Amino acid sequence: MHILISGGSVAGLTAAALLGRAGHAVTLVERSTGPRQGGVAVDVRGTALDVARSLGVYEHLIANRVTYEDRFVFVDRNGTPHAVVEPNADVYDSPGDIEISRDRVVGILADAVPDGVTKLHGYWIGDLQDEGSHVTVGIQGPDPRRERFDLVIGADGLHSNVRRLAFGAEERFARHLGLYVGVIRSCSTDLGVSDTTVYNEPGRMVMVRGNGDEQSVILGYRSCLVDYDYRDVDAHRAMLTAAFPGDAGWRFREIRDEIASSPDLYFDAVSQVVMPSWTTGRVALVGDAGYCASFFSGMGTSLAMTGAAALARALHAEATVPQALATYCTAMRPVVDAAHALAGEGAKILFPTTDDDIARRNRRYTLKV
Repeated sequence: MHILISGGSVAGLTAAALLGRAGHAVTLVERSTGPRQGGVAVDVRGTALDVARSLGVYEHLIANRVTYEDRFVFVDRNGTPHAVVEPNADVYDSPGDIEISRDRVVGILADAVPDGVTKLHGYWIGDLQDEGSHVTVGIQGPDPRRERFDLVIGADGLHSNVRRLAFGAEERFARHLGLYVGVIRSCSTDLGVSDTTVYNEPGRMVMVRGNGDEQSVILGYRSCLVDYDYRDVDAHRAMLTAAFPGDAGWRFREIRDEIASSPDLYFDAVSQVVMPSWTTGRVALVGDAGYCASFFSGMGTSLAMTGAAALARALHAEATVPQALATYCTAMRPVVDAAHALAGEGAKILFPTTDDDIARRNRRYTLKV
């Protein structure tokens, strides 16, 4: 089978590795010209660990895992601790989970893709036409072309181009959860914390996490949906800076400078993608493109790997593409629904909306000295 995959991150690379090894003729297109940098540490958990083992990358993930302090300490504007969430109190981790930088996961999965898979960096899908027996695709990039594929897989993230072309506009499926998040993966300023430390003002959060000599910063704030170019890094910096004025407390003055200068800033809306089906004709969505569970579910990477594996299994087991896509959707629906349900509690803990909410959270997790 001739398969086109759009998206060179976790979902796309997992699908390319599994389908390439199964003997399919796979082409992978990725709009960026090289590996994407930045982003937060991610979790590989549950059935995604089995997918890692089947690909032979489990030990590589273990060898590259990051180690943060387990507990979350909540401080006031002067840095005084007031509350702490201990391991396994209200988090979703389970024994065996692997926390690892997104860049490392992508690199490890890229190495697992067979040499026979055609990788086209700097290319993307310009148009597609499902003609029943195949899909005709216009591929844009340095050397534009039109090709026929038996199946097109959209693994191109929250702002999926394939979803837009095959299913409709993003606003039909993306549910904004009222939050924006920015991540500085490697903070050049020593912020002097050992535990994962969180500072809140109503509707705003700064979190600092340490991993050896490296510290990462996660910033977030509550906001209605704003129209902006999600690829414009200068717009990201401006929105984050505006959300945290000069009188913001704790260590935000230093963090403000990091927002302006960090080369690996990540920023996006916190959203879930909710769809009645992740397939139409000979087009299927995998990972965030079809069922983004949001930043606060902790399940994005695992859903991407699990979904790619479910699709590969269905294509192997069923006689036709329509039968395989129906099997894929049936298998993933309960998994996706459970992951979507996880997002709410994390946002309540990390983003109290009023001073009373902050005090109530702190009383619930009062620091024991």
